[in-house]
Amino acid sequence: MATWDPQKYEAWYETPLGKASDRLEKELVLSMAGVKDGERVLDAGCGTGIYSIELAKSGARVTGLDASLGMLEWARGKAGQAGLKIDLIKADALSLPFPDGHFDLVLSVCMLCFVRERAAALLEMKRVLRPGGRVVITLLNSRSPWALLRRAKGLFRKSIYRNADFLSPRAIESELREAGFKVIETRTCLFFLPVNSKIYLAFSGVQERLGRRLCPKAGAFLVTVATKA
Repeated sequence: MATWDPQKYEAWYETPLGKASDRLEKELVLSMAGVKDGERVLDAGCGTGIYSIELAKSGARVTGLDASLGMLEWARGKAGQAGLKIDLIKADALSLPFPDGHFDLVLSVCMLCFVRERAAALLEMKRVLRPGGRVVITLLNSRSPWALLRRAKGLFRKSIYRNADFLSPRAIESELREAGFKVIETRTCLFFLPVNSKIYLAFSGVQERLGRRLCPKAGAFLVTVATKA
C-alpha cells in the first residue's frame, strides 16, 4: 500500500499544474468556509498544513489532525517558519480526540477520498461541531476527467490513488444529509484537464469561466458546505 510522502506532496505544488490548481482551490475553499477571526477550526486530514496555515493567517484558532507523522512534521516546520501557532495532532478521523461541540468549523480537504468508513467520519465531525457549526468537505469529483486519470494511475503503478474513492456532488450531499447535516451549497473548480504544461495552463482561466457558467458541478475539485442542526 502506498503511503504519503510529504516531500513529493509539496513538490507537486511547485509544478505549473500544482500552482494553478492550488490557487483556484484555495480561493473556492476559503470563500465558502467564511472563517471568522477567533473561530475554532479543525483541519481534519491536514497533511503538510497547506490549509491549516491559511486558516491561521485568517485569525482562526487552528487544530490540524492527520494520521501521518511525516506529514505532520512537515506541517510543523512550515508553521514554525511562518511564525504561526497551530496545534498539530496525530489521530484517527474515526475517533477524534476532542469533546462534543468543540469547533466552529471542520474542514476536510480530500481526506474522505481515503476513508472507507465515511459515514462514521462524518458523524465524528458532526459530534465535535457546535450546534450551527459548519463543515466544509472537499473531494475529487467522480464526474471529472481528473478522477478517471487518477484511478487509471492507481491501476498501473503504486499510487495513493489505488484505493481512493471519488464521489459526485449528489453522492456527498446525500451522505452529509444522512449524517444529520443541512447541506448549504456545493460548488466546483478545475474545469481544465490535468496537463502539466505552462502553455496549456495559460488558457485555464477561459476554461474556468466557461465551466462555471455551463456546467458548474462538473469541475474536478468539489467543495460542499453544510451545517450542524
